[in-house]
Amino acid sequence: MKWDGKVTVDVDQATFTFTVKNNSEQPIILEFPTSQSYDYSVYNAQGERVYHFSKGKMFLQALQYKTLNKGEQIQFESMWNYKTNEAERVPAGMYTVNAILTIRKINDTLVHSQPSTTFEFYIPAGNTAFK
Repeated sequence: MKWDGKVTVDVDQATFTFTVKNNSEQPIILEFPTSQSYDYSVYNAQGERVYHFSKGKMFLQALQYKTLNKGEQIQFESMWNYKTNEAERVPAGMYTVNAILTIRKINDTLVHSQPSTTFEFYIPAGNTAFK
């Protein structure tokens, strides 16, 4: 199984695309403890967390299952408006995203370390013409 991510940057928001792919020869069954399939945090160049996707959100507290056949993948997309969890726009600069796949089990085997992916991106200066 492979967990990966990419980002598309615009002046006013970033779009994160996270992908889980079954790169094995057999089907896999992913078990999630809630309706939340992924989580991510954004860090500034000083390593301070400026945004946490799931902070303040509620998720259905019920087991969820997703089956991936050989070569199949699932994509999750999330948009971030460059605002901290306190609703302040972050300054232009380099940022790092760390995203995890929030699985509990793969094929009925407990996962001890959730798959994670990390990548960097540059946030441009905000558009102040219409603010």
